[in-house]
Amino acid sequence: MKINRNTRISTLIKENIDTIEVIASINKNFLKLKNPILRKVLAPRVTISDAAKVGGVKVDVLIKKLEEIGFIFEGEIKNIPNTAVKRSIKKEPHLHKNDQNMKVLDVRPTLDSGEDPFNIIMKEVKILNDSETLHIINTFEPIPLIRKLQSKGYESWTERPNESEVHTFFRKNATKWVDNELEEKVKKNPKSFDEQIIFFGDNIKKIDVRDLEMPEPMVTVLKEIETLKDGEALYVDHKKIPQFLLPELEQRNYEVLYKEIDCNHTLLLVYKD
Repeated sequence: MKINRNTRISTLIKENIDTIEVIASINKNFLKLKNPILRKVLAPRVTISDAAKVGGVKVDVLIKKLEEIGFIFEGEIKNIPNTAVKRSIKKEPHLHKNDQNMKVLDVRPTLDSGEDPFNIIMKEVKILNDSETLHIINTFEPIPLIRKLQSKGYESWTERPNESEVHTFFRKNATKWVDNELEEKVKKNPKSFDEQIIFFGDNIKKIDVRDLEMPEPMVTVLKEIETLKDGEALYVDHKKIPQFLLPELEQRNYEVLYKEIDCNHTLLLVYKD
């Protein structure tokens, strides 16, 4: 099976069950993968690149281990960036359990019951006030969650009081907060993504901006739509719904449809009605 840095761990395990033992053998940080409950939560959301960050190793170490059991990596390993999720790692001494502006959510009991705490966390995020900080207690660093909330304008930092606990804090960054009104408008668009793909047929131009650094994805999309002919659509492989790009497209009278493949891959279809 061919893989790349965006291949999900769940896909690897489905292809070869030995993946669990091979990754777990790298270091103790990967032993969580042997826990069926944690594996259920992590594997579908974590890519090879994410797993390297969680485990504290270089991506090439993980890739080489996977190649030993038959996986084929597409591309040159030496060129794989190992960029971390951008977030503050500073401690906040003024934050404590009795802080009125702190909401503490311990998701360990939820994990122990075999349930995924993601929906519970997102419900808390929705009712979080601008002045409040969400404090999540977990057994691992929730990189997919950090990335998702970061895209919505939250800053975060992580503390490890001991080896079995990870405390992650989320707070809305007033300077980066993005109004979700346009994103909701995209989500509620009644037109089917797949139906529109069929409608445009061969009149579709495809680009992939997943490996570009910000703000290159937005710049590239805006440049490409200028070259579209009447009746053409732009098909974009993106990491997420690009919230800063949506108002620019709306201002230019473009329609946007999307289809989520996984937490690191979203398809966009941009066109004029």
